[in-house]
Order: sequence, then structure tokens, then C-alpha cells
Amino acid sequence: MTYLKTNITKQSHLIKIAFVLCFSIASIFSINTDASELVAGKTILAKGNVQAIDQATKETRKLKRRSNIFDVDNITTGEKSKAQFSMSDGGLITLKANTEIIISEYKFNDETGEGSATLEIVNGGLRSISGLIKKSGGDYQVKTPVGSIGIRGTHFSVDVVGENVFFGVYSGNIDVKLSNQQTLSLGASEDYSFASINSLGQITPMTQAPEVTSLGYSDSNIDDSAANESDEDSANDTSIVDDTTSPQVASQVTEETEDLEYGSVYNESELQGVSNSPIAELLSTRTGSLSYQTVIQSAVNSSVGPAADFNMNMVVDFDNASVPGGSLSFSDEQGEWFAAYSGLINIDKLDLGINFASHGNNKANGKIFAAFSNGLDEITGGFNLQETNNPSVNADGSFKLQP
Repeated sequence: MTYLKTNITKQSHLIKIAFVLCFSIASIFSINTDASELVAGKTILAKGNVQAIDQATKETRKLKRRSNIFDVDNITTGEKSKAQFSMSDGGLITLKANTEIIISEYKFNDETGEGSATLEIVNGGLRSISGLIKKSGGDYQVKTPVGSIGIRGTHFSVDVVGENVFFGVYSGNIDVKLSNQQTLSLGASEDYSFASINSLGQITPMTQAPEVTSLGYSDSNIDDSAANESDEDSANDTSIVDDTTSPQVASQVTEETEDLEYGSVYNESELQGVSNSPIAELLSTRTGSLSYQTVIQSAVNSSVGPAADFNMNMVVDFDNASVPGGSLSFSDEQGEWFAAYSGLINIDKLDLGINFASHGNNKANGKIFAAFSNGLDEITGGFNLQETNNPSVNADGSFKLQP
């Protein structure tokens, strides 16, 4: 009888231990799952005063390189500050100084490829390159003081200046649903890629990017003490062992770079910025702006005869992870091809969008793609251009630039 009681007691004790262990494991798994679902992205650039405020708890965190951001965060940048974030779906968001955005939702499932995102820009400026959420057909919206943006494009900007909101599209298209229920469409397939809207809903279309859409992104007047403090924090953070590039971004960089056509002059092995060099680390230590204006190699093909006089320049702003401006030009038998462009640094490659292009007296459009090579000492890339109303008249080529 005593043996039976003792055995029952032991069994009961073991059951309790097993129950506690199962409960603990389930709790840990639940916590990790919830935390994983809340992660919206990772900080890849934080210069000056960059903070995140939890909308529920009002807890404030200083963001530094590799800091996570969540879909409950209100993110702010202070005076002379900048920030760039790699989002969970491989997207990229860059904020200029004195900017406030609210991440209301940012969810992406790696396994199913499904997700949705809702951001709100309260003031300041934002540039974004959309990721897999938009590519997979998910709902991706950006709210502004004058209306909500439905994204059909990949690279766009929003700048709130007083009572005016400036929109720019560098690749693809956007639809802005205004407060008065009108819809403004901008982008490659529309008449205009840039416009401003005031608080009364009045629209001013623009044929070229207004100065405000680059001001602040290319301003290198950063508070050096704050920037150095952020970099030192990152260097001393020994608990971080993962790379700054999310799997989605790394995959996107590799896939898109492999799809680029660089012509016979270049091959994939020459893109050292992608395959052989820790570009993210080099970018984190480089400061200031650099003009790449020496063409050391080029190859151009035109559908209307031989091409000559190829020229190209590109300014890269390392402080703000941007390409504030650049141009290329060359001539064939029907006139001069010209393209002006700008963009962002997206880890290894440069995401560039054409602001204006022409061939002789005819409007043109197309793409320019590029990546760092030989560390940060060279830029290798290519382009495709065609007349807007007569795409059979076109040109393509490749280039390699040095400072």
C-alpha cells in the first residue's frame, strides 16, 4: 500500500513537471512567434538622432545600425539626421532629417510570400523601394496628409513641406487617392512622374523632379558627433552576429543583378561589389559625396546606326545612401540621347530611376542599372533606352566609371 502511494506520488510529480515543461516551451514558442511577426525591418543606416517610439507603451529606443524596427513603431529623425531601413520583405525605406513616420502594419510571411503594409508619413521626407509584398500582389499603402498612395511602382518618394506634399516616381507607377476622392496617377505610363498637392487638393504636375525631392537626402551636413556615436555603438555591439542584409534583400540583389544585361564588355564575375567584397561594411565607414565621372570602359548599340561621344557622370552620397543626381549622353545618326537620373544605394547595387530622357527632339524612357565593383572604387552597369512614341528606335549599352 505504501509502495502504491509512493509510486502514484512520483507519477503525479512527473506529470506536473512534464506539464510545466510543455507549458514553458509553448510559451517560449509563442513569444518567439509573436516577436518574429512584429519585426518590420532592420536599420542599415542611422546618422544623428534616430528614434523609435512604441505606439502602445510609448517606450523610446535609440536606433543604430542593425537595430530592429517593429510594426508598432513611430520612427523619427532629428535635425541633421538620416536613416535607412531594410524591410522584412526586402524593401528599402530612407528617411531625411526632421521626418516622422508611423508603421501601422508591416507583415510578411517568408514561406507563403504573403504580406501587407501600411505606413503613414506625418512630416519630412521618405523614399521607398517596395519589396516582395508588392511584387506578390499584397496590399501596400502609404498615408499622407493629402491622401493615401496605392503602390504600382517600385521606387517613389513623398515629401511633406508645410501644407504641400510632393510626390515623385522613379520606377513604376503610384495612384494617390486624395481626400476629395480624386485619384492622381504618376509614373512611367502616365503623363507626369512628379507633382505637388496642397491642403486644398490642388494638383501641380511637374515634368522633372522638384528640388525638394532631393534636398535633405543629399545634404551631407550631418552632426558628426551623433553619427560617430551611432557607429561606435554598432561596433561595440558584440551580441549581433547576423549580417546587415536580410535574406530577402540578399536574394533580391542577387536575382536582379543576375538578370541585368551588361553587354559583351562585362560579365558577372566583374561585379566584385556583389560577389567578392563586403560592400555593406565598406559603406558603413565611407562618408561624404563622391563624383564618378571618368568613363574607363563603355559599349553602346543603337538601332539607327553607330553611336559615339559617350559621356556619363554619377554623384554618390555615402552619408545619405543616395544618388542625388547623374546623367549620360551619346549620339547616333538621328541625334543625341540624353538621360538624367537619381536613386538610392540598396546594399550592393544602386537603384536608379530616370527623371528625364530624350532622343533628339523626342521624349524617351528606359532603365539604368549599376553596382559597385572593385570595392567602392568603380561603378559597373548598363542601360536600355527607347523613344516613348516609337520604341523601335532604341539603344542599349554598358559602362564602367571611376571618380
